[in-house]
Amino acid sequence: MCTVSWLVDNNDYHVFFNRDEQRTRSLALSPQQFTINNTETLMPIDPDGNGTWISTNEFGLSLCLLNYYQDTSPQGPLVSRGLLVKALSAQKTIQEAHQAMLQSTLNDYASFSLLAFGYDVHGQFEQQTWQWSGKQLTQIQLKSPFTSSSVEFEQVSSSRLALANRMPMKNVADVALYHQSHQPEKSHLSACMHRIDAKSVSLSHIHVNQQQSFFHYKNASPCSEQPFETSELVR
Repeated sequence: MCTVSWLVDNNDYHVFFNRDEQRTRSLALSPQQFTINNTETLMPIDPDGNGTWISTNEFGLSLCLLNYYQDTSPQGPLVSRGLLVKALSAQKTIQEAHQAMLQSTLNDYASFSLLAFGYDVHGQFEQQTWQWSGKQLTQIQLKSPFTSSSVEFEQVSSSRLALANRMPMKNVADVALYHQSHQPEKSHLSACMHRIDAKSVSLSHIHVNQQQSFFHYKNASPCSEQPFETSELVR
């Protein structure tokens, strides 16, 4: 239950991510800097699984994971998908992240969609998405925004895409408004999601350029007045 959007502005890229979770889940820890396999990374931490759903690193590689509810997960005990993101956050490029995933035991994880954002060898923006069905890993092409939902997925996805098509979505301010939106109503259909049992619990905004990576994080519903906390890495 999440929504991710991205845009490129003069080869800077921006990733916005609404994390939707059960109201009973523990509050995540705000982004902090970690050194993982000699790579400096920024990521929030989910204390329930000790992993993360979104990260950015000193090489300009950013990752975010959404649960994939429309397929079958492997049987038996599973490892938190957030630990996979945490491990992959040490990779320098999208290609290295792909190779690391191929070498991972994906059968340990429930199904997911994993989006990667970064720069190629020529310094140009690139984006890639992988989907793990529980049996097979495939690469897919996506357009912004992309969403997941465990409840009425087709209606939720259609509603959020329709809103994006009605809005400008041309700059950072436009995309931020989209992620704070309650259209068509404050419900499971809106990008800023609210249900009796779950809601959008945080908004992440990653901004990466050739010199720095910034992580702006609101540890509350996107529609709230709570200010963003900002962390940064020098590239």
